[in-house]
Amino acid sequence: MWRKASTLTPTAINFAIVNHFKHLKKIHGWRLQSCKMIPADLGLFLMTKHFDLYFSTQHNADYYMQEAKRKKHKADAMVEKFGKAVNYIDAALSFIECGNEMEHGPLEAKSPYMMYSETVELIRYAMRLKIHSDVTATQADKQLAALCYRCLALLYWRMFRLKRDSAVKYSKALIDYFKCNRKEVLTSGIAHTNMHQKELNTHQYCSCPLKLKYTRHCCNFRKKQRIHQLAANHVNITNSILYSYDYWEMADKLTKENKEFFHDLDTQMGPITLQSSMKQLVRYTQQGLHWIRISSHML
Repeated sequence: MWRKASTLTPTAINFAIVNHFKHLKKIHGWRLQSCKMIPADLGLFLMTKHFDLYFSTQHNADYYMQEAKRKKHKADAMVEKFGKAVNYIDAALSFIECGNEMEHGPLEAKSPYMMYSETVELIRYAMRLKIHSDVTATQADKQLAALCYRCLALLYWRMFRLKRDSAVKYSKALIDYFKCNRKEVLTSGIAHTNMHQKELNTHQYCSCPLKLKYTRHCCNFRKKQRIHQLAANHVNITNSILYSYDYWEMADKLTKENKEFFHDLDTQMGPITLQSSMKQLVRYTQQGLHWIRISSHML
């Protein structure tokens, strides 16, 4: 059983973890919560599904940013790839909390969208350190990958929702443009090919000044450039929905290969969905990382 993988004695675990949590409580205000009374044998208790760790105090975006940087620097200094990946994901969770506080707190210099976008890149980098589809991949590798895919799915979903109003605005602008320029759009390929020759012929046989024709051409060019940019922005935002569903399905596939782990995690923390909040995602993933650390002898 993955929850009994540690080779440390319960007494040793008790001593180390109790002191560790005393330190955390003193510095950060963390505490333990359980639906049942915490037993005297805390070491064994921490290796069961009844253990739940959470933050008892709320912090601002700057606090989570500093925590994220500290954890990332710790991961940077590590050599062992799996431990390095776990610590990068731990840092990513603090970046997610930072972005969440940016959403609900006062205006920040950096947008939550950019924070989530950069966090996506950090998670992707961490996943490249340990390939879960490799033949040598362990159960812990796959469990970590599933948690990462859940994070990516919710991050992309949140990124879309943050830009949803912009996507609607771009969509309306594009629809209006194509309605008003339907004939031009349908013949754009031919028009583009013959544009230069038409301009020369028109200038030769009409009395319009060259400057006026050039000005009209530049206006049309700038208008088309703007439409192309709107289309690119619209695709970039709506692609987040596709990425979100793709990553969610990848996570589903891996959770089926680790049914006991994720059944216990869902029972303990409550299952997460694409509608879960960032805080729910962070708590769920933190608990999963804690169990992975136990099974991998990282505590």
